[in-house]
Amino acid sequence: MRTITEPARQLPIISQSDVVVAGGGPGGIVAALAAARAGAKTLLIERYGFLGGMATAGLMTSFNGFRNEVPPNHVQTVRGIAQEIVDRLLSAGGACACTAHGNFGELKPGQCPYAVSFDPEVLKRIALEMLDKAGVRIMLHTLFCRTLGEGRSIDALAVESKSGRATVKGSIYIDATGDGDVAFSAGAGFEKAVTNEERLMAATLMYRLAGIPRPADKERRLWINGMTTSWGPGVAEVDASDVGSLTRAEIQARAALPGHIDEWRKSFPQASLVETATIIGIRESRRIKGLYTITEEDCLSGRPHQDSIAVSSNPVPAYYGERRFLNHLGFEIPYRSLVPADLDNLILAGRCISACQPAFQSARSMAPLMAISQAAGAAAALCVAGKRSPMALDPAALQERLVRDGAVVRIPKA
Repeated sequence: MRTITEPARQLPIISQSDVVVAGGGPGGIVAALAAARAGAKTLLIERYGFLGGMATAGLMTSFNGFRNEVPPNHVQTVRGIAQEIVDRLLSAGGACACTAHGNFGELKPGQCPYAVSFDPEVLKRIALEMLDKAGVRIMLHTLFCRTLGEGRSIDALAVESKSGRATVKGSIYIDATGDGDVAFSAGAGFEKAVTNEERLMAATLMYRLAGIPRPADKERRLWINGMTTSWGPGVAEVDASDVGSLTRAEIQARAALPGHIDEWRKSFPQASLVETATIIGIRESRRIKGLYTITEEDCLSGRPHQDSIAVSSNPVPAYYGERRFLNHLGFEIPYRSLVPADLDNLILAGRCISACQPAFQSARSMAPLMAISQAAGAAAALCVAGKRSPMALDPAALQERLVRDGAVVRIPKA
């Protein structure tokens, strides 16, 4: 490969915080809220001009996994800040029960079925309101470029914006990029399903349609506020960490979109395309290696972990060719899976935690993802307050904080 040398330059430090969160999707929003509410001076950086990530830019307008999709599902396993967001959406007219997954009935404050439909425009607004109230500093239109530092410690994040190249510094960093970009840049080990019998989950271009009435009784469709959201063209074997692969997927999916619209118009002639997602929906990329990797046995058996900080009840959607539902209430997410084995001042949030592929496929859905991210943010604040590394944090103190904030940290005993 030919190369060119980029001249060295001095970069200004434009922000100094206790906690720096990279990525403003559902995971980043919740992590930043948890850190700020626990007393940490928190900065959130996001590449788009709005927050929400795959929930808004990706138009994945359904929070899945608040409880098991099938019995036993009598326990809601994700609460805390995720429930607060749903309640705020509901009060603003931006949430309803998700009929796409058979959750027929009324959505009520303080409780969620398996999945919740939401209006992405309402989510964009309330996320900003909640973060502003919590005192989080937000930098939009700001792209994470690379980590700066040596060895196991991150000294700063280099970022790029219309204002040029600069750096932001923190004591603890949270990787909420989805693809584990911060951890990867800092040299953390990772796994990716591109070898042996594993295959990356397909990427899907989401889109929204007008002109289609509210779903009839028992009709499964993702609908809210007059809009139907549809899973559009899917593209297999998309490596979201490779720009060439990602570009080809975007082009391929958009080329196939007219055929999808034509199919809708066979049943609903008045259907019209309102918008396509800003980015194709990515389900899977890097899984960062942590102090503990959640195993397939952990996922399928639901065995307990002493340092559990969240629960995933979501099914494994592509378990060796089938949709595998859990036959228990959910499996526990140990704090150790949020801590990279190779780095001293980074915590993982969202879908890049340390897990085997089946466990990952369950925990990556947005409800358990938000629960995991609340733990990441709270842990970061506790590390700052106690002047300790994530590896040295007492999980019991974190569990206590999360329970106090309304989160579910483990499966209750029958």
